[in-house]
Amino acid sequence: MLTYILNIVFAVVATVLYIKAPWTYSYDYCVTLMCLFVVQNALHFATNKREHWLGFEFFFMLSFFLVNFVYPVFYAPTERIYWSFFSFAFNDNYVTRATALAYCGYAWYLLGATRILQLRREEPTTPTFSITMRQYIWFFGITIVAWLLFVVTGGLAALQSVYSGGGVLRDVGIYSYFNNIFTIGCYLMAIFIFRLPKQKWWFYLLVIVTFMLLLLSTGSRQLAVALALILITGFSMYVYHLKWWHVATVVAGGSAVLFLVMTLRKEGLDVGAWQAVLAHTKLEEFWDIYEDLIVNDVNLFRLFGWAQINDLTWLQGMTLDITSPIPGLGSYIIAHSDVPPEMLHGGDLPSYLFLGPNATWGTGTNMVGEAYRSFGLIGTCIAMLLIGVWVKESYYRAKDSVYWYMMYFLLVGHALIYPRAPLLFDPRLVTWSLLLLWIVMSITERQTQIVHWLNSLGKKKEVRP
Repeated sequence: MLTYILNIVFAVVATVLYIKAPWTYSYDYCVTLMCLFVVQNALHFATNKREHWLGFEFFFMLSFFLVNFVYPVFYAPTERIYWSFFSFAFNDNYVTRATALAYCGYAWYLLGATRILQLRREEPTTPTFSITMRQYIWFFGITIVAWLLFVVTGGLAALQSVYSGGGVLRDVGIYSYFNNIFTIGCYLMAIFIFRLPKQKWWFYLLVIVTFMLLLLSTGSRQLAVALALILITGFSMYVYHLKWWHVATVVAGGSAVLFLVMTLRKEGLDVGAWQAVLAHTKLEEFWDIYEDLIVNDVNLFRLFGWAQINDLTWLQGMTLDITSPIPGLGSYIIAHSDVPPEMLHGGDLPSYLFLGPNATWGTGTNMVGEAYRSFGLIGTCIAMLLIGVWVKESYYRAKDSVYWYMMYFLLVGHALIYPRAPLLFDPRLVTWSLLLLWIVMSITERQTQIVHWLNSLGKKKEVRP
Protein backbone atom coordinates (compact mmCIF):
# COMPACT_ATOMS: atom_id res chain seq x y z
CA MET A 1 0.00 0.00 0.00
CA LEU A 2 2.83 2.40 0.86
CA THR A 3 4.48 1.89 -2.54
CA TYR A 4 1.20 2.63 -4.29
CA ILE A 5 0.59 5.85 -2.34
CA LEU A 6 4.15 7.05 -2.93
CA ASN A 7 3.89 6.45 -6.66
CA ILE A 8 0.56 8.30 -6.81
CA VAL A 9 2.25 11.29 -5.18
CA PHE A 10 5.21 11.12 -7.56
CA ALA A 11 2.89 10.88 -10.59
CA VAL A 12 1.00 14.00 -9.51
CA VAL A 13 4.21 15.90 -8.72
CA ALA A 14 5.74 14.87 -12.06
CA THR A 15 2.68 16.13 -13.93
CA VAL A 16 2.80 19.48 -12.14
CA LEU A 17 6.53 19.77 -12.82
CA TYR A 18 5.90 19.24 -16.51
CA ILE A 19 3.16 21.89 -16.59
CA LYS A 20 5.43 24.35 -14.76
CA ALA A 21 8.59 23.46 -16.70
CA PRO A 22 10.33 26.42 -18.40
CA TRP A 23 10.54 26.77 -22.16
CA THR A 24 14.27 27.45 -21.94
CA TYR A 25 17.10 25.24 -20.75
CA SER A 26 17.42 25.13 -16.95
CA TYR A 27 20.23 23.06 -15.44
CA ASP A 28 18.72 23.24 -11.92
CA TYR A 29 15.32 22.07 -13.17
CA CYS A 30 16.87 19.10 -15.01
CA VAL A 31 18.89 18.14 -11.93
CA THR A 32 15.70 18.28 -9.85
CA LEU A 33 13.94 15.97 -12.31
CA MET A 34 16.84 13.53 -12.28
CA CYS A 35 16.99 13.49 -8.47
CA LEU A 36 13.25 12.82 -8.25
CA PHE A 37 13.68 9.96 -10.72
CA VAL A 38 16.43 8.42 -8.55
CA VAL A 39 14.52 8.93 -5.28
CA GLN A 40 11.28 7.50 -6.66
CA ASN A 41 13.01 4.37 -7.91
CA ALA A 42 14.92 3.92 -4.65
CA LEU A 43 11.68 4.12 -2.67
CA HIS A 44 9.82 1.92 -5.14
CA PHE A 45 12.32 -0.92 -4.94
CA ALA A 46 12.80 -0.51 -1.19
CA THR A 47 9.08 -0.57 -0.29
CA ASN A 48 7.71 -2.89 -2.96
CA LYS A 49 8.86 -5.97 -1.00
CA ARG A 50 8.91 -8.12 -4.09
CA GLU A 51 11.24 -11.05 -3.74
CA HIS A 52 12.51 -10.92 -7.31
CA TRP A 53 13.45 -7.30 -7.93
CA LEU A 54 15.66 -8.17 -10.88
CA GLY A 55 13.57 -8.07 -14.03
CA PHE A 56 11.96 -5.70 -16.49
CA GLU A 57 11.50 -2.80 -14.08
CA PHE A 58 15.17 -2.78 -13.05
CA PHE A 59 16.66 -2.91 -16.55
CA PHE A 60 14.05 -0.50 -17.92
CA MET A 61 14.92 1.96 -15.15
CA LEU A 62 18.63 1.90 -16.08
CA SER A 63 17.96 2.40 -19.77
CA PHE A 64 15.34 5.12 -19.23
CA PHE A 65 17.79 7.06 -17.06
CA LEU A 66 20.52 6.90 -19.69
CA VAL A 67 18.20 7.77 -22.58
CA ASN A 68 16.47 10.74 -20.94
CA PHE A 69 18.48 12.26 -18.10
CA VAL A 70 22.21 12.01 -18.78
CA TYR A 71 22.38 14.49 -21.66
CA PRO A 72 20.42 17.33 -19.97
CA VAL A 73 22.42 17.09 -16.74
CA PHE A 74 25.93 15.97 -17.72
CA TYR A 75 26.44 17.07 -21.33
CA ALA A 76 24.18 20.03 -22.15
CA PRO A 77 25.80 22.40 -19.58
CA THR A 78 29.32 21.80 -20.96
CA GLU A 79 28.28 22.28 -24.60
CA ARG A 80 30.98 19.75 -25.50
CA ILE A 81 28.95 17.55 -27.81
CA TYR A 82 31.21 15.37 -29.91
CA TRP A 83 28.64 12.78 -30.98
CA SER A 84 27.24 13.11 -34.48
CA PHE A 85 23.63 12.70 -33.34
CA PHE A 86 23.73 16.00 -31.47
CA SER A 87 24.86 17.81 -34.60
CA PHE A 88 21.29 17.37 -35.88
CA ALA A 89 19.11 20.43 -35.57
CA PHE A 90 16.83 20.62 -32.54
CA ASN A 91 15.63 23.47 -30.36
CA ASP A 92 17.71 23.73 -27.17
CA ASN A 93 14.82 25.51 -25.50
CA TYR A 94 12.83 22.27 -25.51
CA VAL A 95 15.40 20.29 -23.49
CA THR A 96 14.06 21.03 -20.01
CA ARG A 97 10.39 20.71 -20.86
CA ALA A 98 10.94 17.50 -22.84
CA THR A 99 12.93 16.05 -19.93
CA ALA A 100 10.06 16.93 -17.62
CA LEU A 101 7.73 15.11 -20.02
CA ALA A 102 9.99 12.04 -19.89
CA TYR A 103 9.91 11.98 -16.09
CA CYS A 104 6.15 12.53 -16.09
CA GLY A 105 5.70 9.54 -18.40
CA TYR A 106 7.99 7.38 -16.27
CA ALA A 107 6.20 8.29 -13.03
CA TRP A 108 2.87 7.20 -14.52
CA TYR A 109 4.45 4.00 -15.86
CA LEU A 110 5.80 3.14 -12.40
CA LEU A 111 2.38 3.79 -10.89
CA GLY A 112 0.90 1.29 -13.34
CA ALA A 113 3.60 -1.24 -12.49
CA THR A 114 2.85 -1.02 -8.75
CA ARG A 115 0.96 -3.86 -7.11
CA ILE A 116 -2.18 -2.04 -6.02
CA LEU A 117 -3.13 -2.43 -2.34
CA GLN A 118 -0.56 -5.22 -2.00
CA LEU A 119 -3.06 -7.78 -3.27
CA ARG A 120 -2.34 -11.35 -2.30
CA ARG A 121 -0.93 -12.49 -5.59
CA GLU A 122 1.75 -15.13 -5.51
CA GLU A 123 4.99 -14.34 -7.22
CA PRO A 124 5.95 -16.65 -10.09
CA THR A 125 8.67 -18.44 -8.13
CA THR A 126 7.40 -21.89 -9.10
CA PRO A 127 5.09 -21.79 -12.13
CA THR A 128 2.23 -24.23 -12.04
CA PHE A 129 2.68 -25.22 -15.68
CA SER A 130 5.44 -27.48 -16.99
CA ILE A 131 7.52 -27.61 -20.16
CA THR A 132 8.34 -31.12 -21.36
CA MET A 133 11.50 -32.14 -23.18
CA ARG A 134 9.37 -32.91 -26.23
CA GLN A 135 8.15 -29.30 -26.31
CA TYR A 136 11.62 -27.88 -25.74
CA ILE A 137 13.08 -30.02 -28.52
CA TRP A 138 10.49 -28.46 -30.82
CA PHE A 139 11.80 -25.01 -29.84
CA PHE A 140 15.34 -26.21 -30.48
CA GLY A 141 14.48 -27.76 -33.85
CA ILE A 142 12.62 -24.67 -35.07
CA THR A 143 15.55 -22.47 -34.09
CA ILE A 144 18.17 -24.60 -35.85
CA VAL A 145 16.15 -25.02 -39.06
CA ALA A 146 15.31 -21.30 -39.20
CA TRP A 147 18.98 -20.39 -38.66
CA LEU A 148 20.15 -22.69 -41.45
CA LEU A 149 17.56 -21.27 -43.84
CA PHE A 150 18.51 -17.74 -42.77
CA VAL A 151 22.15 -18.44 -43.64
CA VAL A 152 21.39 -20.28 -46.91
CA THR A 153 19.14 -17.50 -48.19
CA GLY A 154 21.84 -14.87 -47.58
CA GLY A 155 20.63 -13.40 -44.31
CA LEU A 156 23.89 -13.77 -42.40
CA ALA A 157 25.90 -12.24 -45.24
CA ALA A 158 23.45 -9.34 -45.45
CA LEU A 159 23.70 -8.78 -41.69
CA GLN A 160 27.48 -8.76 -41.80
CA SER A 161 27.36 -6.33 -44.72
CA VAL A 162 25.17 -3.89 -42.79
CA TYR A 163 27.61 -3.43 -39.94
CA SER A 164 30.70 -3.45 -42.12
CA GLY A 165 29.28 -0.43 -43.95
CA GLY A 166 28.26 -2.11 -47.20
CA GLY A 167 24.60 -2.86 -46.56
CA VAL A 168 21.36 -1.23 -45.51
CA LEU A 169 19.54 -2.39 -42.39
CA ARG A 170 16.14 -1.64 -43.93
CA ASP A 171 16.69 -4.02 -46.85
CA VAL A 172 14.47 -7.10 -46.68
CA GLY A 173 14.39 -10.40 -48.46
CA ILE A 174 13.08 -13.92 -47.97
CA TYR A 175 15.74 -14.32 -45.30
CA SER A 176 13.84 -11.74 -43.20
CA TYR A 177 11.06 -14.24 -42.50
CA PHE A 178 13.54 -16.93 -41.47
CA ASN A 179 15.25 -14.36 -39.27
CA ASN A 180 11.95 -13.61 -37.53
CA ILE A 181 11.33 -17.30 -36.86
CA PHE A 182 14.93 -17.82 -35.73
CA THR A 183 14.61 -14.86 -33.35
CA ILE A 184 11.41 -16.23 -31.84
CA GLY A 185 12.97 -19.68 -31.53
CA CYS A 186 15.93 -18.23 -29.64
CA TYR A 187 13.56 -16.38 -27.31
CA LEU A 188 11.58 -19.54 -26.59
CA MET A 189 14.75 -21.51 -25.85
CA ALA A 190 16.07 -18.84 -23.49
CA ILE A 191 12.72 -18.22 -21.80
CA PHE A 192 11.99 -21.86 -20.98
CA ILE A 193 15.48 -23.26 -20.43
CA PHE A 194 15.21 -23.06 -16.64
CA ARG A 195 11.97 -24.99 -16.71
CA LEU A 196 13.97 -28.07 -17.76
CA PRO A 197 15.73 -30.49 -15.39
CA LYS A 198 19.09 -29.05 -14.37
CA GLN A 199 21.13 -31.73 -16.13
CA LYS A 200 19.48 -30.77 -19.44
CA TRP A 201 20.47 -27.08 -19.35
CA TRP A 202 24.04 -27.14 -20.42
CA PHE A 203 23.77 -28.27 -24.02
CA TYR A 204 20.96 -25.86 -24.85
CA LEU A 205 22.61 -23.04 -22.92
CA LEU A 206 25.73 -23.60 -25.01
CA VAL A 207 23.64 -23.40 -28.19
CA ILE A 208 22.07 -20.10 -27.09
CA VAL A 209 25.43 -18.59 -26.13
CA THR A 210 26.92 -19.71 -29.46
CA PHE A 211 24.18 -17.88 -31.35
CA MET A 212 24.73 -14.80 -29.17
CA LEU A 213 28.45 -14.78 -30.00
CA LEU A 214 27.77 -15.29 -33.71
CA LEU A 215 25.43 -12.31 -33.76
CA LEU A 216 27.83 -10.14 -31.78
CA SER A 217 30.61 -11.01 -34.23
CA THR A 218 28.53 -9.41 -37.02
CA GLY A 219 28.03 -6.21 -35.01
CA SER A 220 24.37 -6.95 -34.29
CA ARG A 221 23.55 -6.62 -30.60
CA GLN A 222 19.82 -6.44 -30.02
CA LEU A 223 18.97 -10.17 -29.95
CA ALA A 224 22.16 -11.07 -28.07
CA VAL A 225 21.42 -8.47 -25.39
CA ALA A 226 17.79 -9.59 -25.14
CA LEU A 227 18.80 -13.23 -24.67
CA ALA A 228 21.35 -12.22 -22.03
CA LEU A 229 18.71 -10.27 -20.06
CA ILE A 230 16.28 -13.20 -20.22
CA LEU A 231 18.91 -15.70 -19.08
CA ILE A 232 20.15 -13.48 -16.23
CA THR A 233 16.62 -12.78 -14.98
CA GLY A 234 15.52 -16.42 -15.28
CA PHE A 235 18.66 -17.62 -13.49
CA SER A 236 18.08 -15.17 -10.64
CA MET A 237 14.40 -16.12 -10.31
CA TYR A 238 14.63 -19.90 -10.53
CA VAL A 239 18.21 -21.01 -9.88
CA TYR A 240 20.21 -18.66 -7.67
CA HIS A 241 18.98 -15.37 -6.28
CA LEU A 242 21.53 -12.78 -7.44
CA LYS A 243 22.67 -10.17 -4.94
CA TRP A 244 23.01 -6.50 -5.82
CA TRP A 245 26.78 -6.76 -6.24
CA HIS A 246 26.38 -9.69 -8.64
CA VAL A 247 24.05 -7.56 -10.74
CA ALA A 248 26.37 -4.55 -10.55
CA THR A 249 29.22 -6.70 -11.84
CA VAL A 250 27.11 -8.05 -14.68
CA VAL A 251 25.93 -4.54 -15.65
CA ALA A 252 29.49 -3.19 -15.63
CA GLY A 253 30.86 -6.13 -17.61
CA GLY A 254 27.98 -6.07 -20.06
CA SER A 255 28.38 -2.33 -20.60
CA ALA A 256 32.06 -2.78 -21.43
CA VAL A 257 31.36 -5.62 -23.87
CA LEU A 258 28.61 -3.70 -25.67
CA PHE A 259 30.81 -0.62 -25.91
CA LEU A 260 33.53 -2.72 -27.54
CA VAL A 261 31.03 -4.21 -29.98
CA MET A 262 29.71 -0.73 -30.83
CA THR A 263 33.25 0.54 -31.36
CA LEU A 264 34.49 -2.42 -33.40
CA ARG A 265 31.32 -3.45 -35.23
CA LYS A 266 32.55 -2.11 -38.61
CA GLU A 267 35.86 -3.96 -38.44
CA GLY A 268 34.52 -7.51 -38.72
CA LEU A 269 36.94 -10.07 -37.27
CA ASP A 270 40.11 -8.20 -38.22
CA VAL A 271 42.18 -8.19 -35.02
CA GLY A 272 44.65 -5.71 -36.48
CA ALA A 273 41.83 -3.28 -37.22
CA TRP A 274 40.54 -3.76 -33.67
CA GLN A 275 43.89 -2.75 -32.23
CA ALA A 276 44.07 0.32 -34.46
CA VAL A 277 40.58 1.47 -33.54
CA LEU A 278 41.04 0.89 -29.81
CA ALA A 279 44.34 2.78 -29.87
CA HIS A 280 42.49 5.89 -31.05
CA THR A 281 39.41 5.44 -28.87
CA LYS A 282 39.13 7.88 -25.98
CA LEU A 283 36.47 8.22 -23.31
CA GLU A 284 36.24 11.90 -22.43
CA GLU A 285 33.37 11.30 -20.01
CA PHE A 286 32.32 8.27 -17.96
CA TRP A 287 28.96 8.33 -19.72
CA ASP A 288 30.55 7.97 -23.16
CA ILE A 289 30.41 4.19 -22.78
CA TYR A 290 26.61 4.46 -23.00
CA GLU A 291 26.58 6.61 -26.12
CA ASP A 292 24.17 4.36 -28.02
CA LEU A 293 21.48 4.97 -25.40
CA ILE A 294 22.21 8.60 -24.53
CA VAL A 295 22.07 9.85 -28.12
CA ASN A 296 18.41 8.85 -28.35
CA ASP A 297 17.54 11.84 -26.18
CA VAL A 298 17.82 13.97 -29.31
CA ASN A 299 14.82 12.05 -30.72
CA LEU A 300 12.76 13.12 -27.71
CA PHE A 301 13.64 16.78 -28.30
CA ARG A 302 12.87 16.55 -32.01
CA LEU A 303 9.55 14.76 -31.56
CA PHE A 304 8.55 17.16 -28.80
CA GLY A 305 9.35 20.14 -31.01
CA TRP A 306 7.52 18.60 -33.95
CA ALA A 307 4.40 18.10 -31.81
CA GLN A 308 4.36 21.80 -30.89
CA ILE A 309 3.62 22.86 -34.46
CA ASN A 310 1.74 19.84 -35.84
CA ASP A 311 -1.49 18.04 -35.05
CA LEU A 312 -1.47 14.85 -32.96
CA THR A 313 -1.09 11.75 -35.13
CA TRP A 314 -3.09 9.44 -32.83
CA LEU A 315 -2.98 5.84 -34.12
CA GLN A 316 -1.89 6.87 -37.60
CA GLY A 317 1.75 6.77 -36.53
CA MET A 318 1.27 3.16 -35.41
CA THR A 319 -0.51 1.87 -38.51
CA LEU A 320 2.37 -0.26 -39.79
CA ASP A 321 3.14 -1.51 -36.27
CA ILE A 322 -0.45 -2.62 -35.73
CA THR A 323 -0.62 -4.39 -39.12
CA SER A 324 2.89 -5.89 -38.93
CA PRO A 325 1.75 -9.39 -37.82
CA ILE A 326 0.17 -9.89 -41.27
CA PRO A 327 2.91 -10.37 -43.92
CA GLY A 328 2.63 -7.97 -46.84
CA LEU A 329 -0.15 -5.84 -45.37
CA GLY A 330 2.18 -3.00 -44.49
CA SER A 331 3.56 -2.82 -48.03
CA TYR A 332 0.01 -2.79 -49.40
CA ILE A 333 -0.97 0.10 -47.11
CA ILE A 334 2.09 2.12 -48.12
CA ALA A 335 1.38 1.53 -51.81
CA HIS A 336 -2.28 2.56 -51.53
CA SER A 337 -2.02 5.42 -49.05
CA ASP A 338 -1.38 9.10 -49.66
CA VAL A 339 0.20 9.40 -46.21
CA PRO A 340 4.03 9.41 -46.25
CA PRO A 341 5.46 6.10 -44.94
CA GLU A 342 7.37 7.85 -42.16
CA MET A 343 4.02 8.97 -40.71
CA LEU A 344 2.70 5.41 -40.56
CA HIS A 345 5.43 3.64 -38.62
CA GLY A 346 6.53 4.33 -35.06
CA GLY A 347 10.21 5.22 -35.08
CA ASP A 348 10.50 6.49 -38.65
CA LEU A 349 9.54 10.12 -38.08
CA PRO A 350 12.78 11.16 -36.28
CA SER A 351 14.89 9.57 -39.03
CA TYR A 352 12.88 11.44 -41.65
CA LEU A 353 13.17 14.75 -39.79
CA PHE A 354 16.92 14.40 -39.38
CA LEU A 355 17.96 12.55 -42.55
CA GLY A 356 15.16 13.16 -45.04
CA PRO A 357 13.39 10.54 -47.18
CA ASN A 358 14.99 7.27 -48.31
CA ALA A 359 17.72 7.34 -45.65
CA THR A 360 19.97 4.27 -45.61
CA TRP A 361 20.02 4.15 -41.82
CA GLY A 362 17.84 5.26 -38.93
CA THR A 363 18.29 7.38 -35.83
CA GLY A 364 15.99 5.33 -33.61
CA THR A 365 13.33 7.08 -31.58
CA ASN A 366 12.09 7.72 -28.04
CA MET A 367 9.04 6.02 -26.56
CA VAL A 368 7.89 9.08 -24.61
CA GLY A 369 8.37 11.30 -27.65
CA GLU A 370 6.34 8.86 -29.73
CA ALA A 371 3.56 8.85 -27.14
CA TYR A 372 3.49 12.65 -26.98
CA ARG A 373 3.37 13.23 -30.73
CA SER A 374 0.54 10.68 -30.94
CA PHE A 375 -1.62 11.47 -27.90
CA GLY A 376 -0.41 14.65 -26.17
CA LEU A 377 0.24 14.97 -22.43
CA ILE A 378 -2.85 13.20 -21.11
CA GLY A 379 -2.49 10.41 -23.66
CA THR A 380 1.19 10.00 -22.75
CA CYS A 381 0.32 9.57 -19.07
CA ILE A 382 -2.39 7.02 -19.90
CA ALA A 383 -0.20 5.12 -22.37
CA MET A 384 2.72 4.86 -19.93
CA LEU A 385 0.34 3.86 -17.12
CA LEU A 386 -1.03 1.04 -19.30
CA ILE A 387 2.48 -0.16 -20.12
CA GLY A 388 3.16 -0.38 -16.39
CA VAL A 389 -0.06 -2.33 -15.86
CA TRP A 390 0.91 -4.66 -18.70
CA VAL A 391 4.31 -5.34 -17.11
CA LYS A 392 2.73 -5.96 -13.69
CA GLU A 393 0.03 -8.28 -15.04
CA SER A 394 2.55 -10.23 -17.11
CA TYR A 395 4.74 -10.74 -14.05
CA TYR A 396 2.02 -12.01 -11.73
CA ARG A 397 0.06 -14.02 -14.28
CA ALA A 398 3.25 -15.79 -15.37
CA LYS A 399 2.84 -18.18 -12.45
CA ASP A 400 -0.18 -19.91 -13.94
CA SER A 401 0.04 -19.30 -17.68
CA VAL A 402 2.73 -20.36 -20.13
CA TYR A 403 1.66 -17.54 -22.45
CA TRP A 404 1.90 -14.80 -19.81
CA TYR A 405 5.20 -16.32 -18.73
CA MET A 406 6.53 -15.92 -22.26
CA MET A 407 5.08 -12.40 -22.47
CA TYR A 408 6.86 -11.24 -19.32
CA PHE A 409 10.23 -12.55 -20.45
CA LEU A 410 9.78 -11.00 -23.90
CA LEU A 411 9.37 -7.71 -22.06
CA VAL A 412 12.47 -8.44 -19.99
CA GLY A 413 14.47 -9.05 -23.16
CA HIS A 414 13.44 -5.66 -24.53
CA ALA A 415 13.78 -3.68 -21.30
CA LEU A 416 16.99 -1.92 -22.37
CA ILE A 417 15.84 -1.14 -25.89
CA TYR A 418 12.28 -0.10 -25.06
CA PRO A 419 12.98 3.54 -23.98
CA ARG A 420 14.55 4.18 -27.41
CA ALA A 421 11.93 2.22 -29.35
CA PRO A 422 8.38 2.90 -30.62
CA LEU A 423 5.69 3.10 -27.99
CA LEU A 424 3.80 0.07 -29.32
CA PHE A 425 5.78 -2.99 -28.29
CA ASP A 426 6.61 -4.98 -31.48
CA PRO A 427 3.17 -6.47 -32.30
CA ARG A 428 4.64 -8.86 -34.86
CA LEU A 429 7.09 -10.37 -32.39
CA VAL A 430 4.39 -10.74 -29.73
CA THR A 431 1.78 -12.19 -32.09
CA TRP A 432 4.11 -14.58 -33.89
CA SER A 433 5.67 -15.73 -30.61
CA LEU A 434 2.27 -16.47 -29.07
CA LEU A 435 1.19 -18.25 -32.26
CA LEU A 436 4.33 -20.38 -32.49
CA LEU A 437 4.13 -21.29 -28.80
CA TRP A 438 0.46 -22.24 -29.19
CA ILE A 439 1.27 -24.42 -32.22
CA VAL A 440 4.05 -26.24 -30.38
CA MET A 441 1.93 -26.72 -27.26
CA SER A 442 -1.00 -28.01 -29.35
CA ILE A 443 1.12 -30.44 -31.36
CA THR A 444 2.89 -31.86 -28.34
CA GLU A 445 -0.34 -32.19 -26.37
CA ARG A 446 -1.85 -34.09 -29.31
CA GLN A 447 1.24 -36.32 -29.45
CA THR A 448 0.89 -37.02 -25.74
CA GLN A 449 -2.77 -37.92 -26.17
CA ILE A 450 -1.91 -40.33 -28.99
CA VAL A 451 0.83 -41.98 -26.94
CA HIS A 452 -1.55 -42.38 -23.97
CA TRP A 453 -4.22 -43.85 -26.27
CA LEU A 454 -1.76 -46.35 -27.73
CA ASN A 455 -0.57 -47.30 -24.26
CA SER A 456 -4.15 -47.80 -23.13
CA LEU A 457 -4.78 -50.11 -26.09
CA GLY A 458 -1.72 -52.14 -25.13
CA LYS A 459 -2.91 -52.47 -21.53
CA LYS A 460 -6.34 -53.62 -22.66
CA LYS A 461 -4.80 -56.38 -24.76
CA GLU A 462 -2.67 -57.52 -21.81
CA VAL A 463 -5.66 -58.01 -19.51
CA ARG A 464 -7.71 -60.06 -22.03
CA PRO A 465 -8.14 -63.72 -20.94
